[in-house]
Amino acid sequence: MNLAIVINKVSWEEKEIIKAARSKGAKVETINNQRIFFDLEKNDLKADIILQRSLSYFRGLYSTAILENQGYTVVNNTECTRICGDKLYTSLKLIKHGIPVVKTYCAFTKEAALEALEKLGYPAIIKPIVGSWGRLVALLSDRNAAIAVLEDRETLGGVFHKIFYLQEYVKKPARKRREFTSRRSVARDIRVIVIGGQVIEAMYRYDTGDDWRSSATKGAKTDTCRITPEIEELALKAANAVDGEILGIDLMEDSEENLLVQEINHTSGFRMLSLTTGRDIAGAIVDYLKERCKK
Repeated sequence: MNLAIVINKVSWEEKEIIKAARSKGAKVETINNQRIFFDLEKNDLKADIILQRSLSYFRGLYSTAILENQGYTVVNNTECTRICGDKLYTSLKLIKHGIPVVKTYCAFTKEAALEALEKLGYPAIIKPIVGSWGRLVALLSDRNAAIAVLEDRETLGGVFHKIFYLQEYVKKPARKRREFTSRRSVARDIRVIVIGGQVIEAMYRYDTGDDWRSSATKGAKTDTCRITPEIEELALKAANAVDGEILGIDLMEDSEENLLVQEINHTSGFRMLSLTTGRDIAGAIVDYLKERCKK
């Protein structure tokens, strides 16, 4: 297999994928979309398949579109990237497929956003429709906090920051966790990795107490999660809804322990998942790509 990987930064995950691919006899070429330009009519890549791992959403989206237009197979594809890289598109697609999600409103002015927040109730959450790692996600404790954040984004933000994506604050059930905290319990969510229509692994991510966002990049603690039939069914439904092949799907439990889909990541990090579970996620990705080349 000749594998090309589109990147804009070589992170731990990309190093592991490259190492796994070479150990399995594949030839690997990296395409740094910060350093090259694309001829829109033709390309001389000698690739059987291309793995999109660009951390930049727009560079990844447009480079995928260019490469697919030239006849290359790219994982994940352009449509999946377009949907998953935009939280509003993701929510719409999940709702269309009847998949349970957090209650969400969208507004385009500060005044409309404040009306929506009155209906949602406080506290509430505002997220940028494009972005990752919990950046620019804010907890709006009351109307005064909301006014300050909304005015800031209307004045200083870019065009996407002025699309106000507002969500209900879900009170996640607290869970006991061994050897983690002196507190009695902590809230959690679930990261699931889906590869080629199979749920490969899952882990819990626990709020740290210093930050309400349970993101591993923000220091959230992790633990293995048993893949229940409910988790598997919901993750696969979400993956099918966005036509995704390799995805990180974030689930959460509401106060009544119902599962909701929170986000879908089309270039998901998996370092903490691999370290937590001991599963060779990079090897599983390469094995899938090799099988994908045979189709």
